[in-house]
Amino acid sequence: MRKKKDTHSFDFRPLGLAIREAREKAGLSRNDLGDKVFYGERHIADIENIGKHPSTKVFK
Repeated sequence: MRKKKDTHSFDFRPLGLAIREAREKAGLSRNDLGDKVFYGERHIADIENIGKHPSTKVFK
């Protein structure tokens, strides 16, 4: 039996924009933020720019 493709109905774009605003206000680069939350710079950029769904460990 095939698993259903996980689709997210929640729009994470506003969250990504809020993260970017807070990061810039704090004077952090994407790399700096990634080091603090154990994510790569590219993943941070995807969350900020396209509202990519972050993994659940972000919310722990």
